[in-house]
Amino acid sequence: MTNIVLTFDPSLGHQFHNFPLLSFLPCAPVRFVPPPIYYYLAKPDVPADEYGRAILAPYGIRKLEACLYRRTRYSVVVAHPNHLDRHIGSDTKVIGINTMDPLGIGPLTLMFNNAGKERSWVTEEFVRLVRSVNVLRRERCPKAKVVIGGSGVWEFEMMPWALDWLGIDYAVEGEIDDIAHLLFEQIVEGHIDTGVFMFGHKSTTFDVEGRPRVRYVRDSTGRFITRNPFSRYKIPRVEEIPTIVNPTISGQAEIMRGCGLDCDFCEVTTRPLRYYPPEKVLKEVKVNLRGGRTHAWFITDNQWAYMLKDKDYWPNKEAIFDLYRTVVSYNGVTGANPMHATLAPVAADPELAFEVSRIVRAGPHKHIGVQIGLETGSDKLVKMHAWRKALPLRVGVDGTWSEIVVEAQKVYNAAYWIPAYTIILGMAGETDEDLWDTIGLINHMASMNLHFTVTPMALVSLGSLRGEKKLTDVYASMTPSQAALIYICWRNTKRMAEALAWRIGKENPVLRSVTASILALGARLWLGALKRYFSRLGPEYERAMSKAENYSSIKTMGTDFGKLRDRYKQVVQASN
Repeated sequence: MTNIVLTFDPSLGHQFHNFPLLSFLPCAPVRFVPPPIYYYLAKPDVPADEYGRAILAPYGIRKLEACLYRRTRYSVVVAHPNHLDRHIGSDTKVIGINTMDPLGIGPLTLMFNNAGKERSWVTEEFVRLVRSVNVLRRERCPKAKVVIGGSGVWEFEMMPWALDWLGIDYAVEGEIDDIAHLLFEQIVEGHIDTGVFMFGHKSTTFDVEGRPRVRYVRDSTGRFITRNPFSRYKIPRVEEIPTIVNPTISGQAEIMRGCGLDCDFCEVTTRPLRYYPPEKVLKEVKVNLRGGRTHAWFITDNQWAYMLKDKDYWPNKEAIFDLYRTVVSYNGVTGANPMHATLAPVAADPELAFEVSRIVRAGPHKHIGVQIGLETGSDKLVKMHAWRKALPLRVGVDGTWSEIVVEAQKVYNAAYWIPAYTIILGMAGETDEDLWDTIGLINHMASMNLHFTVTPMALVSLGSLRGEKKLTDVYASMTPSQAALIYICWRNTKRMAEALAWRIGKENPVLRSVTASILALGARLWLGALKRYFSRLGPEYERAMSKAENYSSIKTMGTDFGKLRDRYKQVVQASN
């Protein structure tokens, strides 16, 4: 048996028939997606080898494994969630679990489960996993510690009682993939060095000008652990971050950390910018090739900020193109795409998207999927909360936010990119006019037959949320305009499911047809259920939805992007 057993939330191990639109399915409530439908759409699961080890695993757990594999004296394994009984035994000291949304209170999940009133599939699967872990622990290694980590740990800071409810000993927050071996050895030995780690968590607040402020909150229970900010082990430099040793799901390979855009609702901006050189990225791509992952999925919070040098956020094009060429030219690699990007850079310089598409050989039957924070259609809200998101352009100077978005969307589609947008409801200062600006933008792009999805999310400002220790009932306080925006977002998703689900699937024609049919039917049923629900809230909600169906007005300055690009090209050349 093994001393340290690592595993992951089962919802992170589903591959969803390689349909991009299905990756949000675990956010759906159990009551509305029956188990047979859910488990069919979630398949295939990541495979296990003959010993019950995960052949593919989420990137976060692979980073942890890499550190422990190289630096600890204890034996380590990444066990498949379905085969934990083959690894947890009398010699097991620590069981580590990676999770992203364990309690179902992430921004997107809140929109489905109404602040936890409905149990989502992501929570259902996590709870089942932890309970099975505890059964094995009681039977075989009662002194072993259960430790959770990953981007979803903040949810236990909101609901600390859930640690006892689930039998979890420690919740670990933040970047520790350079010193994970120290933490796990100290947990095994029963003594946490508070000179390296602290009992508590990092909290983010924003000042009146929207600048992030990080503080550390101590935890008297000794259950939450994070890196001590005064430790001799500072936030790791790129060369201190270990390279994965085993393949990841979807061929994930990190290219950078941080974003730098300073949106006041996002914690990502508190991470310092660090960039992996192409050679380091390629090392991880080679590891993924061993697991049959021939397509590289670049983990980044902002693709166009890679190797950034310009203070006005003009992308470092040659560095970005060199990264893609380095990876795609390697024997066996069939393509690559980023996890996240932004809009304004491609509106300002379309060559960014077109050249990446040329390098990865994108085309009518090979699209690039990317997640982008659209956030809102309102100039006012962008200027208040995310003005740097428009860089290298400026809202109100180079065009309205809607003009920038539409231009970028046209470029992306022309280059065979399909963005999956997210928007945020409930930002400070939001008015009905701002919501209708967003409705008009979505409908305007849909009327142009542009290809994109928009997913509405409830505002979860982690710093303020942690302070309040409560969740907002998403629907109880929803205005008719907010309801209309949610309805329009999902109406567009229905449009996309019907238009593209069959075309972008990668299975054989029969399975692709079955999956596409289920997706299209599910989108229609969900949209119908939403409309009925909102209509029951009152006639003003029904009127708002009817108005929204035909509302496609956007604010414009009449920007000529051709002339704008010529002008900015001269500015950039002069600065160089």
